[in-house]
Amino acid sequence: MNIVIGSLKNIFDDALIAASTDEPVLILGETGTGKEVLARYIHQNSNRKDKIFIPINCAAIPPNLLESELFGYKKGAFTGADRDKKGILEEANGGTVFLDEIGELPIESQVKILRAIEEKEIISVGDTKPKQIDVRFIASTNVDLKAKVEKGEFRKDLYYRLSVFVYKLPPLRDRIYDLPEFVKYFIQSSGKDVKIDSAVMELFFCYPWPGNIRELRSVLVYAIAKSSGDKIQVEHLPDYLIHFCKHPEILRGNNAREKLECFEAYLISETLKEHPEPKEAARFLGISLRTFYRKLKKYRILPK
Repeated sequence: MNIVIGSLKNIFDDALIAASTDEPVLILGETGTGKEVLARYIHQNSNRKDKIFIPINCAAIPPNLLESELFGYKKGAFTGADRDKKGILEEANGGTVFLDEIGELPIESQVKILRAIEEKEIISVGDTKPKQIDVRFIASTNVDLKAKVEKGEFRKDLYYRLSVFVYKLPPLRDRIYDLPEFVKYFIQSSGKDVKIDSAVMELFFCYPWPGNIRELRSVLVYAIAKSSGDKIQVEHLPDYLIHFCKHPEILRGNNAREKLECFEAYLISETLKEHPEPKEAARFLGISLRTFYRKLKKYRILPK
């Protein structure tokens, strides 16, 4: 998936600077925001573009297998090691390794990754001789790495070594006005000439998209299939998305005032979940406390 849309364009344009170097890159962002897409974009625009790109999900490999997967092992290093085996970093020689969810990397492995970045060498499990490697490192995380550093859960030296180029991908809910372009892109990618009902777009604008771009793509793939390639209506969406809308009759109607009030009530309710204190919620919404209480009464919303 190669998407450079709306507010992402500035990030991808800036990433070309990182692509022109061999320095490490750290990509921050929630799940589904396109971190691997950006990592591949940097690789494809670098002088390593004709070499291999290997993504590794650090959270998916059990800690007891991680080092043998990354650095390889010598014959006899452990039970079942009946031959020498190259690790991922050696296999990626000349190319790029993408360490996804690097925040889940054990402290012991962090030391060895730092050595691989700084000294360009690794030591296989069960070996004593270092091997030279030529690998470009790009890492990503959906957690607060600075907080993990402060807690002693992530090495400070590795954090700063990775932070030469840092890119933070915003969640879809913070760039909601890019949504129509993403919808258009995914529909075009499907190869179907599908129209989308205005009520569906209204629901898309209200929904917070916790799974971000990845979730939007999955929803559209499902809806296109269910609509038989005609026009996507609300009933073609996944059930959880349909049930998210508390007032479907307003969504399908033409009364603009009712639609705005419905969205305002939803926005206040959602804000209270994050900011339960009325004074704090009113400040977050940019309205006076008196106006906030008036709207609570109007929409019969009870703060917890």
